[in-house]
Amino acid sequence: MKIIYMHHAQREQNNQPTQQDDITALGQKDAEIVAKLMQEANDKYFSIKAIYSSPFYRCKKTAEIINKKLNLPIVYDDRLNEFGSAKGETWLDLQKRVRACIKDIVYKYGENDGVICITSGVNVAAFISLVNKQKPSKNAAFIGVVGCSPLVFNIAKESFN
Repeated sequence: MKIIYMHHAQREQNNQPTQQDDITALGQKDAEIVAKLMQEANDKYFSIKAIYSSPFYRCKKTAEIINKKLNLPIVYDDRLNEFGSAKGETWLDLQKRVRACIKDIVYKYGENDGVICITSGVNVAAFISLVNKQKPSKNAAFIGVVGCSPLVFNIAKESFN
């Protein structure tokens, strides 16, 4: 199946970042552009069945903007929250929880389906390691991604064996 990993739109910067940070005007425009691209891709290349999102406000808002073009179910899942959102969470813990979320998605949908996952930038490391058949590791790269940048991954059920 196709999982379209997407970093949330650009967020407002403040001295004390929170889970409730809004997105900027530029972030809103970026999300609208990506929504149009996802609508075109959905019509031509894959059948997007749902949007999964972190419940953080900036992710929810990004999902809602994109969904204006797609009209899909939105599922909010805490496992897509950013690194350190759970007290005492390690880098290895983050990879495991994101992979568990991906596994649930892959097993829920068909191999020709697509799902958009809106989350934070560092979570892409779990997607990349899974596609490359690497186990979660303390040594996995800590990768960041910029706002509203969709990355398409082909992930099969066999990736979890």
